[in-house]
Parts: sequence; C-alpha cells; structure tokens
Amino acid sequence: MKNIIGMIFLVAALVGGYFFLDFGSLFKDPRGEVVFTSQLDDCDLHKGPCKITLEDGKSFNLEVYPKDIPLMKPVKFKITSENYNEDVLPLAVYAKNMNMGTQMITLKKVNNNEYESTAVLPTCIRGNMKWNVDIVLDKLTHRVGAKFKFQTDY
Repeated sequence: MKNIIGMIFLVAALVGGYFFLDFGSLFKDPRGEVVFTSQLDDCDLHKGPCKITLEDGKSFNLEVYPKDIPLMKPVKFKITSENYNEDVLPLAVYAKNMNMGTQMITLKKVNNNEYESTAVLPTCIRGNMKWNVDIVLDKLTHRVGAKFKFQTDY
C-alpha cells in the first residue's frame, strides 16, 4: 500500500512539474543572453570594411566580396582582428526581416589574425533583405558578441 501511494505521489509530482515548470529556462545558458556591440550606422559593407570593438578590446573588421553582395552566388566573408588568435572564427548569418534560416559559417585562419570563408546567401522574391552577421564570444561569466548589418537590394 505504501508503494502504491508513493508511486501515485511520484506520478502526480511529475505531471504537475510538467505543467508548472518552465523547461525553456533549464536549457538557457547560465551566463545570460549575449550582449552585442553593433557596427556604426554609417558603415556600409557595400563600400568597405566595418569594424567593431568589443568591451574587452577585441576588434573585428569584416569585409564582404563581391561588394554588391549577390544572392544565390558565392560571397566571401573576411575578418581581420588585431587580438583574436584562434584557429577558426564561427559566424552566424541570418536575414533579419524574413526567416531564411541561420547559416553557421566557420571562417578559417589564412594568415595572422585573418579569417576567410565563402557562403551562398539564399534569395527571396520580396527583395530588400536585411542581414546580420554575428560573432559570439563565450567568456567565463558572460557572453559578448559583434553584430554586423547589411542589406541586399534584390
């Protein structure tokens, strides 16, 4: 009889926990949300590189080739950094005004503090797509990131 009551209590606790517990909070990073630094508003990747300096002094210079940033054709992403010195640099590239999915691109070191990779951006009949390129650096106690922005006209 004690086993049956214990089992009923356990099942009730599990069912109650399912309805009252926010499971999303269990999977959140304990360091919190990423604090992003964005490029200056007057920077245009169609004209040249954009630079972002994070709170810890790490700086990232992003260039995109070709400058017209075509859709459905290879686009080269190049980042130089004075003080980031890892073998790879991951980027997340995604459209801001339409869900086109997120492309995770791994830039590989080609020279001292110089990273490159190529990707193909998807297209949409809507046009005027707004894109973000995010770099996220995980620190011991928090997360920081650089957010580059650009637009494609077709």
